[in-house]
Amino acid sequence: MNPGPRPIPSTSATPFASARVVAIGRAGAEMAAALQAAGDPGFSFAALDGDAVAVEQLPWEDKVFVGARLTRGFGAGGDPDLARAAADDEVPALRALCDGHGLVFLLAGLGGGSGTGIAPVVARVARETGASVFAFVSLPFACEGSRRQQQALAGLYRLKTVADGVLCLPAEKLLALSDDRTTLLGAFEASREHIRDAVLCVWNLLTRPGLLNVSYADLCSVLRGPNLESAFARVTAGGPERAERALEGLMAHPLLARGETLRRAESLLVSFDAGADLGMAEIRRIMDELNRQAEGARVVVGASLTETESDRLTLSVLASTRQLVIHETAEDPIRTVSLPAAIGAPREGEGSGPMRHLVPPAPELTPDLARQVMAQGGGAGRGRRKKPQQVQLPFEVITKGRFEKCEPTVRRGNNLDQPTYLRRGVPLN
Repeated sequence: MNPGPRPIPSTSATPFASARVVAIGRAGAEMAAALQAAGDPGFSFAALDGDAVAVEQLPWEDKVFVGARLTRGFGAGGDPDLARAAADDEVPALRALCDGHGLVFLLAGLGGGSGTGIAPVVARVARETGASVFAFVSLPFACEGSRRQQQALAGLYRLKTVADGVLCLPAEKLLALSDDRTTLLGAFEASREHIRDAVLCVWNLLTRPGLLNVSYADLCSVLRGPNLESAFARVTAGGPERAERALEGLMAHPLLARGETLRRAESLLVSFDAGADLGMAEIRRIMDELNRQAEGARVVVGASLTETESDRLTLSVLASTRQLVIHETAEDPIRTVSLPAAIGAPREGEGSGPMRHLVPPAPELTPDLARQVMAQGGGAGRGRRKKPQQVQLPFEVITKGRFEKCEPTVRRGNNLDQPTYLRRGVPLN
């Protein structure tokens, strides 16, 4: 079930004095390290992993080893269900990590075992402590295989059903920002930097008073929803034509599918960050174009001033859409997919529950198979189909033991000791 809105603990401009950052798995730990290196805006860090050796190497004091009983410290082996069961064993420890914090940021990489399986459990436990939970996750590269991508989408859906908001980064999109000389380490570093920028953007929106404030409810409206997909992009420009250059960079940004995400957006949050020389004409020029691109979307605008004198304008955009762009290159067209359809999950309005599996296509009806079907069931010219009849199977009668001499339970002429379907003549398929 989609989580409802969280109450704000204070009506001041900065309702959250601090935030707990919980890193899950190796990818989450690397994201947290990049965030910590950017400065300390009021975060306290904690981490957890299913690998006993990895937990020992984590630099933070607050850390939890998950899986002592089920995995014995060797990790989940890429199995999200095993990692999720291991996390359920450690609920008291997870609650201790989050208890007392009004805001919890989860960092994880989806597709493997630890991040995919543990993150939804941590989000649920953190919300049970009364915290507001925002998750920042990355999706795997296409070269990591279809199974890993499928697991990532399933984990993303589960996470979005329990967190207040989720922002994901498909790592494949980052390849459009690089070239053939980009190393593997460089690609992962770019992913971590993007997650870092997204976390700081959300933190600043929640805590820094601005000329145009963005409320907690505004932020949740963009990031919340199991069937919604969120995207984040940031561009910076300077000089007299900075508004035009920032807008051009935004429209060409690969993390927004070169404008396709804006055109499909249902909600759009735009944040301006500049010096005291930020002009109303610049805001209007940019917003006119974004409103034209995201026609019909709910648009929220925020603006804040930087503390240092600079002619730089930073434009940050959070967009939510019901279709996820899963692949986009210069050679291939943009392909989008509905998140529930991608993982076989129930669509909005069908309720929650276990994940449904994709139904395989029907087998090909060959001429021989068609004749067999006609012979068994009768075709259109064989008349009306015979009504099925319920029969009593010749099962061996087993003694009733000490109830052998008991009178049957009869009410209004019906023997209630018989199954209902037999008393009412209901045929079973």
